[in-house]
Amino acid sequence: MYIKLLLFSIFIFSFSLQAQRKSVLKTPDELLGYQKLPQEKIYIHHNTSVLFSGEYLYYRVYCFNVANNLLSDISKIAYIELINEKKEAIFKHKIELKNGLGQGDFFLPVTIPSGNYKLIGYTQWMLNSKYDLFFQSDISIVNPYQGDQKAILSKSKTIDSISDLISSKESPQTELPVGKINDDIELRLDKKVFPKRSQVGFTIERVKSNLEPVYYSISVRKKSAFNSAKTISADDFLSTYPKTIINQTKSIDSLFFLPEMRGELIYGKVVPMESDLSVSSLDIALSVPGKSNDVKVVSTDKNGGFVFSLNKRYKENQVVIQVVDKHRTKYRIELDEIPKFEYPDFDFYNFKITREAEEDIIKRSVYNQVENSFFNLKPDTIQVPKDYVPFYGNQSKTYYLDDYTRFPTVKETIVEVVNGVWTRKNEDGDNVFVIRGYYSDQVDGGLIPMVLIDGILVQEHDDVISYDARKVKSISFIRDRYFLGTKIYEGILAIETLEGDYLENLNKSYVFRSALSRPQVQKNYYQQRYNLDSISYDRIPDYRYQLLWKPNVTIKNSNTAIEFFTSDVTGDFEISLEGFTKNGRPISVKEYFTVK
Repeated sequence: MYIKLLLFSIFIFSFSLQAQRKSVLKTPDELLGYQKLPQEKIYIHHNTSVLFSGEYLYYRVYCFNVANNLLSDISKIAYIELINEKKEAIFKHKIELKNGLGQGDFFLPVTIPSGNYKLIGYTQWMLNSKYDLFFQSDISIVNPYQGDQKAILSKSKTIDSISDLISSKESPQTELPVGKINDDIELRLDKKVFPKRSQVGFTIERVKSNLEPVYYSISVRKKSAFNSAKTISADDFLSTYPKTIINQTKSIDSLFFLPEMRGELIYGKVVPMESDLSVSSLDIALSVPGKSNDVKVVSTDKNGGFVFSLNKRYKENQVVIQVVDKHRTKYRIELDEIPKFEYPDFDFYNFKITREAEEDIIKRSVYNQVENSFFNLKPDTIQVPKDYVPFYGNQSKTYYLDDYTRFPTVKETIVEVVNGVWTRKNEDGDNVFVIRGYYSDQVDGGLIPMVLIDGILVQEHDDVISYDARKVKSISFIRDRYFLGTKIYEGILAIETLEGDYLENLNKSYVFRSALSRPQVQKNYYQQRYNLDSISYDRIPDYRYQLLWKPNVTIKNSNTAIEFFTSDVTGDFEISLEGFTKNGRPISVKEYFTVK
C-alpha cells in the first residue's frame, strides 16, 4: 500500500513533461516510489507464426508483476506492435488491461509484403527497465498478391507470377504428434479423427482438486505446412524471461516513463505561433463529443507539455482539444499518443519458401478469399462500451424544445422558455451566459458557466447565443459551481442538437480535432455451428483454417467443456491452450486431431 501511495504521488505531481512522453522525478518521495514500484513483463499467446494476407492474427495479453509473478494491477494499457526487419511498425495497438489481461486482433491486408516480422508487447512502465523486457515472437508473412518475394525466397530471383511463390513443407507424418501435457490441467478429446463439418468436443480437466483459478486462451488451427518459427508457450515464457528486473538508475530531475495506472495517457504540447507568447500554465481542455459528454481540463508545464488520463472506454474515438485562453488563436496543439523509443536489435527468424508447396499456397490463398467474401454471414460481434453519465452528473434541469413553441435562436429560447438562465455583457463587452445559483444572496464573482454543445466546450458564448434553435433538441443546465482542473465555472449549460452534428460544422482555428488511437475494442469471436442454427450453411463454403479462438476463459471449480465444428479443410489440427493460474504458474497444453 505504501508503494502504491508513492506511485500515486508520482502520477499527480510529476507532470513536468519533456520529449517522448517522459516526466520528471522532482522530489525524494517520487524517486523512492520509482525505485520501489515493481516492474512488469508481458506474455502474448497468438494463434499462428505464419500469416497469409487475408487472415487474422489473434492474440491474448497477460501482464505480470515481476515481484510476485502475479497478474499486474499497475498498468491499465499495453502496447502491441508488429515490426518489420527495418524496425518499422506495421501496426501499433493499444490494449486495455483489466487485472493484467487484454486481447486484440489484426487483419492482414494485401498492402503488407511478405517477410519476417516481430510481434512485440510492452507497457509504458516497462520502458524504464534496465533490460530489454519486450515480449517478442516471430511472425512470418506470406503475401502472394505482390510480385516481389525476395524477402522470403530461398534464392534471390525475379518473381513473374504466383507460380513462383512457393514454400518448403515439413516432412510428411505417418501419425499425429504427441500432445503436450501439464501437471495441473489435462485436455481430453473424445476421439482423434473427425469428418468435415462435424462437431468436436473436448474437456479441460483439473488434475489437482485444489488448483487455483486458471486464466487461459485457446486456439484451434490447422498445423502449418511450413518450416516456421515456434510460438512461445507459457512455459517457455516463464523460463526465458528474467524473474528479477529493476528499473534504470535515476536521480532527482531524471526523466522517466509514467505507468498508465488509471487508464491511457494522452500526451501533447502547445506550440506558440509568436515567439513572445508563454506556453507555461495554460489551461487545456479535452472534450469527448457525443453521448459520452466528458470534459477534462489540465495545465501545461513550463515547456508547454500536458497530459490527459482517459480512464473510460468511450463509444466515440474522436476528441476536441483547445487552449482555454484569450490568446487561444495564437497556439497550435500537437499530440503524442504512442510511446516513442529506440527499438532494440531484434534477431528475426529466417523464414524461407521454395518450390515444393506452390499448390498449398495457391489453395490457401483461394480459401482466404472465399472465406472473406462470406464474412457478413460469419461476423464477430463487438462488445459495445456502456453509456456513461455526463461528467457533471444527472441532476440537471432539462428543457426539450419540442415541448414548447420554437424560436429562431438560442437567445430567444432562453428568454422565453428556460427559467434560470440569461445573458449579460462581460468586462470585454462580449455576451456571456449566466446561470442563477441556488442561493439568492450568492455573490457574482465574474465567473461564467461552462457551455457545451454536443459535449464540446464552447468558449465564445456569442456563437451559442445566435445559434439556430430549430437545430436544438434540448437545453440543460445545473446551478452548482463546478471545479475542473484549475478552472472554476458558475454552473454548466449543456445543449444537445437534433442531429448531433455540431462538431461537423465547427470551424475554429484553435480547435484541434483528432481521432485518437483508442484501445482495441473487445469482441466475441464468431463460432461456426451446423445443425444447431436457424441459418442453413449447406451451400456456403467453409474453408476455415482457424476453427476456434477463445481469448478469455477461466477455469474455477469444475472441468470445462469446449465444442466447435470442423470445416471443409482437411489435415492435422492443433489445439493450443496457454495460460496461467491465479498464482502465476504457467499452463501450456497441446493436443492434435485429424479431419478427413
